[in-house]
Amino acid sequence: MILAELETFHSRAVAPTRRVAVGRCDLPLEPPMRPGAVLVAGVVGRYMEGLDDDSRDDLRLLIGQIARGERIRQPRLRHRLQEDRIGLTRSRHRLVRRSGGRSAFEFSDRGGSAAQYVLGALYAARPVSGPPRRAIMGAVRRVLDWPGGSDAELLRFLDGFRAVSSETPAPHSWALGVLGLESLEGLAAGDVQKRFRRLVAAVHPDTGGADGEAGERISDLVEARRILLS
Repeated sequence: MILAELETFHSRAVAPTRRVAVGRCDLPLEPPMRPGAVLVAGVVGRYMEGLDDDSRDDLRLLIGQIARGERIRQPRLRHRLQEDRIGLTRSRHRLVRRSGGRSAFEFSDRGGSAAQYVLGALYAARPVSGPPRRAIMGAVRRVLDWPGGSDAELLRFLDGFRAVSSETPAPHSWALGVLGLESLEGLAAGDVQKRFRRLVAAVHPDTGGADGEAGERISDLVEARRILLS
């Protein structure tokens, strides 16, 4: 029995043009398991180890932008989202219930890169509206702490998400996500300020940021810094 399914399309990992598109997706969020959220987070958890440090930083920013329903500036993780699927390879990931009632992931690896699979899963959640979309991103944030292991262990790790509320994340958690930080442990106020200044510089129109997004993004960064330093 298929509990959740997402279909994405991607260029070949070695192709000079790095592209991702989203296909048919079924991401139900009925409690207690919330299979759609578990599947999206499962794909991210399975492949995020293949991301480099810069892509991991961008991943945290992207998660927050999708959770808030913002327009996503392209490219992300060095790949561009597109509608056209011509010439792209299809990959399908599923969360299924097998005989005996046991749930399992079925990941499709058809030559895509880690970034392509991660982006495809995140973009699959974009059409979901309001609190349900934030619930999916909550599961994704949870899986960022996944230490690695088998697919079965990943599913058990995410099974605890069933107790997570779909409401807006707490301000402290939201602020960490906006600044791309896992926690404040071991960080001084100066470290938070340094991260804040770097991100503001990255989104400012004078340094290549998108004019239409800079104001809202900088506002979020200012508020996140206030929360973490107050």
